[in-house]
Amino acid sequence: MRATLADAGLARYAGRFVWLELDFDKPENQEFLARHGVTYTPSLFVLDPADERATATQLGGLTLSELTAFLERGERGVIGRAKTPADAALARGDEMLARGQNVEAVEAYRAALRSGGPIWPERDRALGLFTWALWSSKQPQACAETAAAEAPKMKRGESFSRLVLSGVGCVNQAESAPWAEAARKTLEPLAAEAIALPATLRDHRFQLYQQLMYDAAIHDDKATVAHWGDLWLNELDATKPANDDERSALDVARVDVAGLLGDPSRVLPALRASERAMPDNYSASLRLAQAESDAKRYDEAVAACDRGLKHVTGPLARAWLLSIKADALIQKGESAEARSVLEEALRSAQQIGVKASRDRNVAAISKALKQTQQASK
Repeated sequence: MRATLADAGLARYAGRFVWLELDFDKPENQEFLARHGVTYTPSLFVLDPADERATATQLGGLTLSELTAFLERGERGVIGRAKTPADAALARGDEMLARGQNVEAVEAYRAALRSGGPIWPERDRALGLFTWALWSSKQPQACAETAAAEAPKMKRGESFSRLVLSGVGCVNQAESAPWAEAARKTLEPLAAEAIALPATLRDHRFQLYQQLMYDAAIHDDKATVAHWGDLWLNELDATKPANDDERSALDVARVDVAGLLGDPSRVLPALRASERAMPDNYSASLRLAQAESDAKRYDEAVAACDRGLKHVTGPLARAWLLSIKADALIQKGESAEARSVLEEALRSAQQIGVKASRDRNVAAISKALKQTQQASK
């Protein structure tokens, strides 16, 4: 997203917007993140400076054309231009989504779609947000069935790809339920179509690869897992990163695809090259440590964790690196040192500002620590 935000075409917004970027893990940002219910990166908001009310919300990346429409929509919400009832309901949905109130966002988006009707200009975007909110609020059947009903009729663009992604993700949550199998027959070929579309945002294309691999794994279709994994890795290897942020994003995807393929050795050379290119970036060391550990190269994983710990920016990253290190130590048979590392990881996890992330990490590390303690008795 940084490359998109730096596009010269956005110069006309100078003086109309103040750009603010917040690190998800830095302690000083936690109050803002908690207030706005941020659990997903990237999350984008247009905020009214008078009261910090979100007048437009986007979870996930945007193309340049989508970003300009997002900014215009947010500005309209700030200056109070006249809206149709559908537009007003859509704005309410955005505000609820920005607060992490996903159930309320679902109802607002449902009202917007009902009021706007089939020719409403914002319908495709609203459908994508509606299904995303359904997915986030653990309503997978409604999400998948909406996507299967609406996606075939949509114009083939980014809104189509986003809707299909939500639908396939919800299908995979339910695996073999009858409604999931019915939606899968419609959505799986549409996901393959979305991957091939030039309009599909790269982040969404990567997530589509991932969801199709999940789907194939659920159905024990190893050939299809390998097919999508090979295509994904080929695209990653063919992409020349424009900056360190983009390099880090590619590395995250490499670890994901290698895990699904069960072959971490395929991505180790690229991850090692990234750490050499970004020696002060903890994320590069973290991704390398994950892959080294998955490849049973435990000494190398511990060393990568130690390099990353020198550059962490907050408690989430520290807890993550320490957890990887502890697991590698356990595999090496060094249980006493692993317990000490897990105790440190738990202290870091307890400092994570975002409650959902804090609770999830504290529970996982506490479980690992208990298992290590029991094994030593």
